[in-house]
Order: sequence, then C-alpha cells, then structure tokens
Amino acid sequence: MDKMKKICFVCNTNESKYKCPTCTQPYCSLVCYKKHKETPCEKPAPIPEPEITVPPVQQIPDYLKEESVALLDKEQLSRIAQSGVIKDMLKNEGLRRLIKLIDSSENPEYLLDKARTDNKLFVEFSEEILAIIQRDPGVTGREQVLEAMGMGSNT
Repeated sequence: MDKMKKICFVCNTNESKYKCPTCTQPYCSLVCYKKHKETPCEKPAPIPEPEITVPPVQQIPDYLKEESVALLDKEQLSRIAQSGVIKDMLKNEGLRRLIKLIDSSENPEYLLDKARTDNKLFVEFSEEILAIIQRDPGVTGREQVLEAMGMGSNT
C-alpha cells in the first residue's frame, strides 16, 4: 500500500523528508526548516475524545451466561506481541484510544459490537488477532486465509 507523499509545507515543491518538532508541518531541507522557524509555530491542538454514550449494563440471566471464558495462553500472547502487523496497527492513535475506551468501559460488549460495525480498522485488528491465535507459528494471516479458502499458499 503506497503512502501518499507529502509536499514541503514551506516551498510547496519538494517531497518532505522531515517534520517540525513543534507543529509537525512537513519540510524538505534545512533551508526550508530555517525559513519556517522565522515565524513562531505552535503545537497542533489535541484531537478531542469521541463522545460515545454507553447504555448501562443489563443483568444477564444465568442460563444465557457462557460456561467458560476462553483465555489466551502465554504462547498466543507472545505471538500477538511479536506480530509486526499488530505493532503497525497499534501506531494508529484512534485505534489505541478505542481499545482503551472498550477496556475501561462498564459495558465493553456494547462498545465491541459498535466497533465491529462502525470501525474498519478495529475489524481488521480483531481479525488479525484471531488469525494469530488460531494459526501455527510462522504462518501469516494471508496464508491462513488462502488455506481456509482451499487455495493453499503458493510461495
């Protein structure tokens, strides 16, 4: 997936290679950086937290409760922690905020369902986690999907 190349904020000509440490505007060279610093810049305003109304938790009748809770073993947790794909996804601040919001919620099931229907990145993240914990070590999520489709991995 090609990333969109950013153009220097100062000269509007060259591809940027750097970001201003204060305001994060892209620039291409020391000359452009010095020109940018001739006028004071400010840190960008923080992204406001999304407002989500979470309904109160309703009591679940005993007959609907699951009998056992599936916990991950150390080997599965290790594979998740070592996944480059997961590490890349977690660079997204919005995804990290959503995970923290779900984790700290009084009604995480509601927020999980909402995230699974409204947030494409969260769906991809969840599917990658599930693929990691259900596959043999060293097999990629793509290889697992191809194998499940009966197409095998043609490498």
